[in-house]
Amino acid sequence: MNVQIFNAFSLKIIMIILMAIDHIGQFIPGIPPWFRWIGRIVAPIFFFLLAEGYDHSRNKIAYLKRLFKAGIIMFIGNTILWFIFKNESFISNNIFLTLAINLAILILLDQKEGKNKLLLIALIIFAALTEGSLLSTAVIIIFHYLKDKKLIMSIAYIMVSLLLIPNIQWMQVFALPFILMYNGERGPNIKKFFYIFYPVHIWILFIIGSYMSI
Repeated sequence: MNVQIFNAFSLKIIMIILMAIDHIGQFIPGIPPWFRWIGRIVAPIFFFLLAEGYDHSRNKIAYLKRLFKAGIIMFIGNTILWFIFKNESFISNNIFLTLAINLAILILLDQKEGKNKLLLIALIIFAALTEGSLLSTAVIIIFHYLKDKKLIMSIAYIMVSLLLIPNIQWMQVFALPFILMYNGERGPNIKKFFYIFYPVHIWILFIIGSYMSI
């Protein structure tokens, strides 16, 4: 029986739904903690899809620029809302910057000649400061370089995930079944939808949560 039933489109749709649940738990007061547990599998799936997108992208630099632009726009939006609502904590959510920096790291790592080691070190430092921290870098490197060795990739991913105990992020280990059920097909392109939905739903939930906390 073929269990590889998910293409990139179906994975994104499922993760968008789970991501929204996670962020409801993050921004709306009084939501049960299991809302956040559900969301732990979301980021690793997008990291996996980044590694896949990197391998299949015809123009990696254009892909990189698109992510950086989205990250900058979201940073500006997060900053504006922070000033408007005088919130104690800045909106740290910005997966676009996490993805962009790690994509740049992959591009540099794969350069056979003229590799800029200082730039690579700087990017790794910046990755540590993003929403995904160096965990995102480790996971993306695992997905990229071990993609053809599914057993080794799975073991490495499980080990990295379990090292996070007792932090709830260890629950990212449950993203692995979805990854192993990926069939390598892209499906319909919802790239524009995700670039819009991700920041907008976070900003809306942040505003609702801010008013509910007054």
